[in-house]
Amino acid sequence: MSSLQKTIDILNAFSPNEPELTAATIAEKLSIPIPTIYRILASLTKAGLLEKKVGKGTYVIGRTLYTLGSLYLSTTDLYQAAEPVLHTVNDITGEVTNLSILDDKGYITMLLREESKHPLRHVVHVGSSAPAYTRASGKALLSALTDEEIDRLYPEEKITQFTSKTVATRAELKRELEQAREKGFAFNSEQAFEGIEAVASVIRNARGNVIAAIAISAPVVRMNEVRRKKFASLVQIGAGLISYRLGYQDNPQPIQRVDELYVWWQQQSQPNEILQSDADLNAGESDNGITSEKQLT
Repeated sequence: MSSLQKTIDILNAFSPNEPELTAATIAEKLSIPIPTIYRILASLTKAGLLEKKVGKGTYVIGRTLYTLGSLYLSTTDLYQAAEPVLHTVNDITGEVTNLSILDDKGYITMLLREESKHPLRHVVHVGSSAPAYTRASGKALLSALTDEEIDRLYPEEKITQFTSKTVATRAELKRELEQAREKGFAFNSEQAFEGIEAVASVIRNARGNVIAAIAISAPVVRMNEVRRKKFASLVQIGAGLISYRLGYQDNPQPIQRVDELYVWWQQQSQPNEILQSDADLNAGESDNGITSEKQLT
């Protein structure tokens, strides 16, 4: 095996499930002598492709690879179609918006994220992965699969819970996915993190294939039924607009330009509609004992 192939194999050893690896673990996974592993790791670290965690003896993906990955992402059609829509939805709502994709192992990976404008927020970094059934984006993407495909992803009836509200069985998950198919969006309340809820809808490419999902997430204390309904409508329109920008034509899209999202949002605000003010929302946050970004991280 050439040195180049060994280097490639070492980089490919890192994954969302194993973002940190020791030299010994890499050597065992790849059946490469440990002295060779150390030599290649030193070169990769020097080049910025990997970073060594001080005091832990583990290695993680370095900033150079992150920069290259971001460069690749910025040139894709999905990025160019989605980024201005995510930015506008974030500007309208003031809440976190993100774009995620689904892999064949049942995990979603976040590709893009616009941060909340509020001091109280939940922080999840671009590039992070999570079990799809714990996220609104994941459920939206899973809803595009058949029952047979869901069974292959989750062969056991029992599903690991991350909070007391996470779906606990495959049957329960299938019921939620059916609701997402019927409504056109997936809703998630405190199933991944306590105090956080989200709504998401799928994005299709020109051929009509589901390729990603857009989501809006916010602390429960900033939500009420009016906002939930408006966010659900907005995320569907946002997903439809991104799909339209990618060339999807089969579903009539009421909005065909990004700036029209602002007009649509204003039209949804009825004179007698009561939304919580920022002062009310901040008071609610204090009442719940949550006052900073760090406490939700």
